[in-house]
Amino acid sequence: MNCNSFYLLTAALVIAGVAACKNPVQNNEPQEKKDRQWEVIGPGGGGATFIPTFSSSNSNKFLVRCDMTGSYLTQDGGQTYRQINFPNGATSFAYDPKDPNIVYAGSSVLSRSTDGGKTWSQVFPDKREVVKTYYTGDHANFYVETKAGSLYESGNINNIRIDPVKEGTIYFTVANWFFFSRDNGITWTKKDCNTPVDFIYTNSSSAKNDVYIFTPAAIIVFEKTGGTFSEQPLPAAVRNAFSFTAGTRKNTDSIVFYTIHHDPLLEINAEFGYSEIWMSEDLGSTWIQVTDTVITNSGSGVKPSFSMIKCAEQDAGNAYVVTNRYLQQTDTAQLYWYGAIKTSDGGKRWQWCWKGGGGSGRYAVKDGQDAANLSDAWVQKAFGGEYIRLMDVGVYPADGNIAIVTDWYRTMKTTDGGKTWEQVYSVQHGEGFVSRGIDVTTAYGVHFDPFDSSHIAISYTDIGYHHSYDGGKTWIRSADGVPAAWVNTCYWVVFDPAVKNRVWSAWSGMHDYPRGKMTRNPQWKQNAKGGVCVSDDGGKTWTPVYEGMGFDSPTTCMVLDTTSPAGSRTLYAAVYNKGVFKSTNGGKSWALKNKGLEANTCAFELTLTHTGDLYLVVSATPQHKDGKRGRSFYSGAVYKSADNAESWQKLTVSNELLFPNGIAFDPDNANRIYLGCWADIDLSDLIGGDVARSTGGNEKLLMPGGVLLSEDGGTTWKNIFDEKQYVYDVAVDPRHKGRLYINTFNSAAYRSDDYGKTWKKLKGYDFHWGQRPVIDVHDPEKIYLTTFGSSVLHGKPETE
Repeated sequence: MNCNSFYLLTAALVIAGVAACKNPVQNNEPQEKKDRQWEVIGPGGGGATFIPTFSSSNSNKFLVRCDMTGSYLTQDGGQTYRQINFPNGATSFAYDPKDPNIVYAGSSVLSRSTDGGKTWSQVFPDKREVVKTYYTGDHANFYVETKAGSLYESGNINNIRIDPVKEGTIYFTVANWFFFSRDNGITWTKKDCNTPVDFIYTNSSSAKNDVYIFTPAAIIVFEKTGGTFSEQPLPAAVRNAFSFTAGTRKNTDSIVFYTIHHDPLLEINAEFGYSEIWMSEDLGSTWIQVTDTVITNSGSGVKPSFSMIKCAEQDAGNAYVVTNRYLQQTDTAQLYWYGAIKTSDGGKRWQWCWKGGGGSGRYAVKDGQDAANLSDAWVQKAFGGEYIRLMDVGVYPADGNIAIVTDWYRTMKTTDGGKTWEQVYSVQHGEGFVSRGIDVTTAYGVHFDPFDSSHIAISYTDIGYHHSYDGGKTWIRSADGVPAAWVNTCYWVVFDPAVKNRVWSAWSGMHDYPRGKMTRNPQWKQNAKGGVCVSDDGGKTWTPVYEGMGFDSPTTCMVLDTTSPAGSRTLYAAVYNKGVFKSTNGGKSWALKNKGLEANTCAFELTLTHTGDLYLVVSATPQHKDGKRGRSFYSGAVYKSADNAESWQKLTVSNELLFPNGIAFDPDNANRIYLGCWADIDLSDLIGGDVARSTGGNEKLLMPGGVLLSEDGGTTWKNIFDEKQYVYDVAVDPRHKGRLYINTFNSAAYRSDDYGKTWKKLKGYDFHWGQRPVIDVHDPEKIYLTTFGSSVLHGKPETE
């Protein structure tokens, strides 16, 4: 396996060393856990979550989604979660107000569950209208193509709402389009609103005959019985509003509308504007600006930037607004705050219910404070005091004191109107943490201590290095000593098989390599930071070792030559902005080894075979000629070195463009090489949509995906898997002759038992963005699957 050749070279040693010592977690875990096919492991949380959506009748039932395609359903108030996967991820949720077991999820299609989220069926478009589904692009986005005459509109399904009065009536939106069905989704009608819809609202009392469709310029009213539409423009002062929310005051029929509006006279930088909150209590006929001094930040003279507002639909006097830039001027400094502000009296008075920051507002700089009223798990220790952006808010419809706020790392819940917040993503056991089932971060590898079968590690995006001393049951973050400019992502880890507690790790301040979006800025190489760290206490503390490499060396992979002397190890490192580095003294110093490499030095993966051959994967990337953005780009490439990286030979893998990811070799035959490749992507995936449009338009870059096989050490190649699939990596199982595993960005992982001649899908696994399969060196019947956004899954690789 690419970056995993260490496992193949030392698997026999590790297995022999632990043969008499079974994994303690496997011995002690309950039977129901043993019976699960896949178990997500990790500390829990770690990434952003969105659209928290409560059941209308039970505050213990809610859904959230992450930005990495996973959705998470809880029935017990966030104590435990079940992960639900939809291609591209969900974009909207809704509970049926009459039946809490009926749940809807919007993504590229509308799906419905009638058993509380256990199973799902597609409601729209009707499957009989679907011509084909396919994945394409750098993130393997999922698309649906329908027959002529279908009402289906390509895009994300948002704003799902089940009518609380009219049986079988469903509403949702896609961009400009408002859809409704009166027969439980059998037939549909749609209306073009001519501008994107932000929010829709109806209720069972004062709005039972109407649906209010909120757009940036107007409120469109749909009269349910007659099916007519009327439009009421927003006043000029409110126009281009966003994040509408609505509800009735508790125990009344009185409707309140809230919205956010950026001051048009001031520059909006990305999502940061200079915000105002407006309200209407007469169904949008008139609007009043909120003038509470907390909302206006009148003391500083700088309007806050608000990103979203949400009220309780049956208790609309309670509303929460999220801010990620709230400046306070003191005599000596300008302080940067972020958090959530709440009203309990329908918008008259507002106060902070979550206030963090007080520093410079810079990422990874600990000069502020976390909110004082949070009861948190591991994230507060890891990132408290840094700027932590809040992402979303959801409020329980029946009681505005119950809400969820999410940020870059956490899902937090209040039951007392924001006086206190309790984390609902992780559980502490001793010094470690275990997930509640909501795992939201990318994992690159699972790594095994050859001296301690219970000690394993995960290399993570955004949250760095985590390790476990109880076989994966609980996890501890360990980044002490890693420079702050590097600590975002740990891409790889190597344990020394002969020196106890010696570990090397590869770090980068920039995450998500090799995705093309990371290198669109012409200055990315100069801005990138990273390098290698070494530990002599099993990964508890780290020391940077970058002499000869530089502090600006984002490292994505390392391999160790186990034949080198234990006291002066030979290591090879792939540095994404520079190429390949070699150390012959255990990482104390490094030398660049790029002879034979072409201009593209986005070195991503290294593989070292037991015969000493080195293979290098280089990623596709923009060229940035003369330091400017443009249409030119480098294809990816594969290289081989037969002389310990002193020189490299480019391999002719394909006559087409190439985006290779990972290489694995057969331990019984080092000339049998497997290469996982990305399929077709858009030019805009590499250079950005704005540049593509301004320089001649977007175009499809045709590339062979799937798995390519060479049986002669890289001289000739053939494809042995579907070339339209996005294969991230290949693993060879040394204990089952001929057995291979691959993981893909196509919502599936696969197994072959005949050297790749035939493939079968793994049961029970459907996460959209899969990364590496990793052989479990302690259990011959299990593997690990790392993911781009849902941590690591561990289980039995049974096939369908």
